[in-house]
Amino acid sequence: MFSLFLILLLVSVMGVRCDTKDSETAGEKHIQKDGIVAEPGVKTEKENLKGKIVTEEMYKRLFQKVRHMQLEGLKRIQNFGDYAKKYKLVDKMLKALFEVLSQAKVNVTEMGFLPGDPFPENVTAREAVSKVLENTAMFGDMVLRLPDVVHAIYKKNNEWRQTINWAVWFCNESRLFDKAHKTLINLMSQEIGLIPKEEGYFNPYTAESAKAGILKNNYDPMMDPMMQMKAIKDKKKMKKGPRMTGVHTEL
Repeated sequence: MFSLFLILLLVSVMGVRCDTKDSETAGEKHIQKDGIVAEPGVKTEKENLKGKIVTEEMYKRLFQKVRHMQLEGLKRIQNFGDYAKKYKLVDKMLKALFEVLSQAKVNVTEMGFLPGDPFPENVTAREAVSKVLENTAMFGDMVLRLPDVVHAIYKKNNEWRQTINWAVWFCNESRLFDKAHKTLINLMSQEIGLIPKEEGYFNPYTAESAKAGILKNNYDPMMDPMMQMKAIKDKKKMKKGPRMTGVHTEL
């Protein structure tokens, strides 16, 4: 039942509707301008742009909620069962994820939507774009947090590589990803070999890293996983070669 719950949770997230009704309802009481709450009746610059940027900002808020759900579900999977059980669960998740992502790619392409275009007002187009962004980010989380399992499954599917290659391009060209998610995409691209690995790149979530005690000795569960990778990598670099006394480096 636990594994079924996770599958249903994450598959539902993969196909989430890009519906801004909740945000619109909240906007009736308070209007958000550049992250600052204003009183009702105050005209904003965004309102004067016929709602296009307003819709985009509403989606960005919804996107953050979706990402929180995805990460919470994935954290539970990291601690779920042995390798065999985890493999079976992740295999089902990846098949569902790439099925949704592949169809979203077809829909976005047929609609002629290009990353960088104004965020679509059409509901169908919004759903297709949101599925590309959310599923690409979700795959990034999965391959970085569950590298051994995901690599074992991913390498068997050549079509998936073509799909994720397109999705990475789409997300990188889109203005909808913030700095943190661009970093996520960059790390994911290195992990799966879409781009060359930077010098010193490593993934602390691999079984090899765990065996070496990297996570045990340096892992801080309260730290963002992307920053965690950078922190551990920087610590390894600092150990190499002579160090100057009296010089302090802050992360």
